[in-house]
Amino acid sequence: MKKLISCISSTMAALLCLGLISCSAPADKTDTDTENVTSAGSETETQTEPESTDAPAPAVPVITEEDGAAAVTVGDLAYKASGYAKLEDGKFRFRSGFSAAFSGITGKFNRMTFRYTSTDPLKLTVNYKTDTSERSDLYYLDASDDGVFSCFIYQYNDAVLATELLSVNAESCNGAAASFLLTGVETEERELLAKSTYYIENSRFKVGVSVRWGGGINYVEDKTCKVRGLSNLVNRHDTGRLIQQSYYGTAGNDEYQPEVSMGSMWVYNPVQGGDQHNNPSRLIDLEMTETSIYIKAQPLDWSKNNYHTPTYMENTYSITDDVIRVDNRFTDYSGWEHRYASQELPALYTVSYLSRFTWYDGAKPWQNGELSYKDDLNFWGDQNYVADCTMKMKYGNTETWCAWTNPDDDFGLGLFVPNIDVFKAGRYEFDGTKKDKDNPTNYVAPLNIIKINSYKPIEYSYLMTTGSVADIRATFMRYKDFTDNASLHNDYQPNRIYGGDKEMTDASFETAADIVMISTPHNTEISFSAEQTAAVLKVDGADPSVTFDYTKQGCDTTEKTKLTFEYMIPAENSMKSYETDLFLCTGAQKVPSGDCRVRQRLICDGQYHTLELDLSKYSFWNGTINQIRFDYFDNCAAGDVMYLRSFKLS
Repeated sequence: MKKLISCISSTMAALLCLGLISCSAPADKTDTDTENVTSAGSETETQTEPESTDAPAPAVPVITEEDGAAAVTVGDLAYKASGYAKLEDGKFRFRSGFSAAFSGITGKFNRMTFRYTSTDPLKLTVNYKTDTSERSDLYYLDASDDGVFSCFIYQYNDAVLATELLSVNAESCNGAAASFLLTGVETEERELLAKSTYYIENSRFKVGVSVRWGGGINYVEDKTCKVRGLSNLVNRHDTGRLIQQSYYGTAGNDEYQPEVSMGSMWVYNPVQGGDQHNNPSRLIDLEMTETSIYIKAQPLDWSKNNYHTPTYMENTYSITDDVIRVDNRFTDYSGWEHRYASQELPALYTVSYLSRFTWYDGAKPWQNGELSYKDDLNFWGDQNYVADCTMKMKYGNTETWCAWTNPDDDFGLGLFVPNIDVFKAGRYEFDGTKKDKDNPTNYVAPLNIIKINSYKPIEYSYLMTTGSVADIRATFMRYKDFTDNASLHNDYQPNRIYGGDKEMTDASFETAADIVMISTPHNTEISFSAEQTAAVLKVDGADPSVTFDYTKQGCDTTEKTKLTFEYMIPAENSMKSYETDLFLCTGAQKVPSGDCRVRQRLICDGQYHTLELDLSKYSFWNGTINQIRFDYFDNCAAGDVMYLRSFKLS
């Protein structure tokens, strides 16, 4: 089984308040040919088995320079290199314009493998001939001392074959000078994929992967299921459904501008399956065995029409007797500055029949504590239901699994993703159907607030299983230590509910663990200063804010009539004074609104100050306390900081 380099969905409706944008109002086009599928590893699929990509014994490069170019020989590979600044330590140094021209690489092929070494990520343009024309295809290479990159030509799915590999051109992705040496090139002819869905299966599971839709899972069946008429548990209505990777980034820049989806301006959103117009993502590479599938795809941007993002998504799927394992890798090569956003890890859609959502909501994990469930979840993209559809983990909870089941049959699909902070879940046009291509669907996405960092992969793994809620929990308990998903805490902002000894209404920031009491940061980096004994709120974009969530406290406004917070604003900040907005959400007011806003002026002098606010004088401070969104700076600049020692209701 192939593993992803170094370790080793979607989406669609608007969740603008939390920075998450999820579920599509579905596209009309459906995957019409996935009924005719074949099991991976069967005799009809042996043509897709790759030849071994194990590196051959290294050859010593022979490089001869003459008149600003170089003749290179590495084993059987020979090419002429040009367009470089200098030859240094046996590698070519350049930023752009490098070319390696081949002679004699002929014969029909539709898949290529490049072996190389590079100090920086590269854009690689591959030039080749077909029977009718010359073509140039663009790919992305990771920085690597012993890189191996395999890919199909762009027209692989159109039954086009290349006849001669002419040259490659390389350019540094990040603008830095790269040191690069191409050490091997292999070409091969792969037979075309016979179907759009391929399976791996054993006596328990049958798992389908859509090679047409970027490698997302479009089929999960438990062969032991006794529920009549229930086979596929996954909704595959369109490219935005499935079980798949999906990520969110910049809202726009000089090179990229998103478009509208679901009536709202979108953000940069690479989606594994494709875009809202049901265009499919591009297949880059595929390898299959009897028990695993590895796939690499270039995803489309959700809001735009057939726009291939400068990213790759990779998945390795494997099965055992009791779990389905998925290893994910996402790499962005755009070089753009992205925002912190709630990332779907992954996006998972089930058939409507699995109507009950279950999860563990405690702070004593893996001790068979009481479970929580909801039978009446609404559409997660409707702002009226955001709070009800958001389930935040408590600090210290590692039992981060959930399940969609049918309460009458007590059967369904479970998902376990270690190191996540939130479940966002809901139902769309619920009607209880078992049909996997119908529009009604149920959704869940485990979320972390992560900033996409170009050239730095996001890697994580998860498990799925099936059965009753008790069986699902018991299975995941056996695997509770299977991975720590450390990558999910890179470029990360915590978004959990505080589970310590302090009450949320008495928030003081005395240790690093206490900053978990601050949630849902928007354009804000949250950290802890031991020197100041305070939480640090750092502006990372326009309209920065954080939230204090009291939904688990059960407090009433009659009990808490005063807000007090202690803060310090460094004198070296960009402004001489600031105004802050406090959105006091109580009673029926679940989300921030101008109807519940209070504005206060803050002092910027490098000294600590305490602001006290009498809440009883506001008519909208009435009923159960839901949340306070703290828009700590109105006008401000990136890098401005506030130190917050406490934020208390009394």
